[in-house]
Amino acid sequence: MSKSAEYIDRFLPMTAEELRRRGWDRADVILITADAYVDHPSFGAALIGRWLEKLGYRVAVLAQPDWRSVEPFRALGRPRLFWGITSGCIDSRLNDYASLGHRRRQDVYSPGGVTGLRPSRPLLVYSARAREAYRDVPIVLGGLEASLRRLVHYDYIEDQLKRSVLVDAKADLLIHGMGERAVAEVADRLNAGRPIHELTDIPGTAYIAHRGIAVPDNAVRLPSLSQQNDDTSLFIATHQQYQLQAGLQGRPVVQEQDPGTLVLMPSAEPLGGQELDALYDLPFTRAWHPRYDAQGGVPALTPVQFSITTHRGCFGGCSFCSIGCHQGSQIRSRSLPSLLAEADRLRRHPQFRGTIEDLGGPSANMYGMECGRSATCERVSCLFPKPCRHASFEHGPMLEMMEAFVRWSRNGSKRTNVFVASGIRHDLALQSRDYLDMLVRHFVGGHLKVAPEHYCPEVLDRMGKPHFEVFEEFEQRFAESCRRVGKEAYLVPYFISAHPACTPEDALKLTEYLVSRSWRPRQVQDFVPIPLTLSTAMYVSGVDTAGRQIHVPTSRKEKRLQAALMQYYQSENRTLLAEFLRDRQRPDLLAKITRLHNSNTRRKK
Repeated sequence: MSKSAEYIDRFLPMTAEELRRRGWDRADVILITADAYVDHPSFGAALIGRWLEKLGYRVAVLAQPDWRSVEPFRALGRPRLFWGITSGCIDSRLNDYASLGHRRRQDVYSPGGVTGLRPSRPLLVYSARAREAYRDVPIVLGGLEASLRRLVHYDYIEDQLKRSVLVDAKADLLIHGMGERAVAEVADRLNAGRPIHELTDIPGTAYIAHRGIAVPDNAVRLPSLSQQNDDTSLFIATHQQYQLQAGLQGRPVVQEQDPGTLVLMPSAEPLGGQELDALYDLPFTRAWHPRYDAQGGVPALTPVQFSITTHRGCFGGCSFCSIGCHQGSQIRSRSLPSLLAEADRLRRHPQFRGTIEDLGGPSANMYGMECGRSATCERVSCLFPKPCRHASFEHGPMLEMMEAFVRWSRNGSKRTNVFVASGIRHDLALQSRDYLDMLVRHFVGGHLKVAPEHYCPEVLDRMGKPHFEVFEEFEQRFAESCRRVGKEAYLVPYFISAHPACTPEDALKLTEYLVSRSWRPRQVQDFVPIPLTLSTAMYVSGVDTAGRQIHVPTSRKEKRLQAALMQYYQSENRTLLAEFLRDRQRPDLLAKITRLHNSNTRRKK
């Protein structure tokens, strides 16, 4: 066997030849993914595949199959237990389209970044082809898109409410949330000979109540697709009603899809610390499959290849963020020995060049923070509108972990850099001067990502974010830390434009602030209504959680304007800004922007 064949055999098999080399006549589970196959724990298909492999199942990967024919779906043969289908690391709509509906010019999850290697609705298309290939093999949907589109949801490209993706895909089961526990239970029951239609009580799953399949007696019934189409104000009420049941102690949820009755079980218990240790200790190659070498590899791997996930979950509860909807609000942290062991493996990796790009999670500074009430608590956020008195924001475990990595980085033949690149909650960081000093001294390479998101309190309230004064306090504390440790570092603030409740006047107030500071923010995200988030519920319903009518920027013109106001310094925005500022009778601000633009142009020359 050649060296290249030996290397390929370190990956989950992707071809019939790779199956044969393992001595398999077929796979137990075939995972179909709309992303290229990258064997890294940041990529869901690899994570679930390795997890099932650890449990003793034979797993193969069918990555980006040509959906125009059924034959690619027969290439690996008939899976013994089930098909597992995912659209990949992000929602396929977000992967294909920018917020204003423009097609993206690059697909970073495809080899060479080329587009066109996936269908527009992968879960639906792949399910249809898998059913055509082997009609009686169960189909299980999973991943982020399936999780976020588990209920009636809003599709911003089609601008309409859609049924659960489980119904439209005509699949047998949907796994929502982080799927390791649920997929293991599904595999074990099918392996024991149970038919797929009997799998109706597994936490973290959803199924269709066909004829003869009972609906749980204690289920909560949500407004149907037809009811929400007739009265869009029900959309936010439905969101709030579901959030009360979405936790571990919630009740099953039933929703008519017109046609079809969806039954959604409560979330599965998150993996504990020891289970996370075992998961991230699996033999990931941290590389794309060798078949992509000739195409230049898979761009999405580069920024995360040598990163370490310290924990899962986020208790921040930002209205626009899907992390809490998918990973949950409970923090589950890995042990320090597990993290250091992974760092040792990275150091031995043949492509490692001395830098761990990120040591963190959804919010890097939540490691080791757990709340005993989180399973039964009805708060959306532990931090907003003010920190919960029951939550523990003890920074001790995090400081211990960071100190251990400082020592580790100095060991060995060559010093290693370890950075925090995933961003932090600045309001949480204010609670520990020691943490901020440690972060600045050892884990900030020069820039630190933070997310004030906006300037106006009315907008920030709807975002579920602290008011801007909190960011200004953090900015001051950060500067003090830089002086204490003798280091020059800078903040990189993130902003969101055109969020529900943000008027052009609100956007103008933020511009005035930015101009007064001569700030030129590069990290500006036009609001995208992601399924299952509170911000999307406000976007569709036109009201906030208190039932008050709010302004919702929906037109392309206004969305372009609000983004342009934040990026006032860009020459392509000058005409749009000039027209708006003249209409608002603000020649003073226009003159300031013009002077800053001219000054910047002279410096470039």
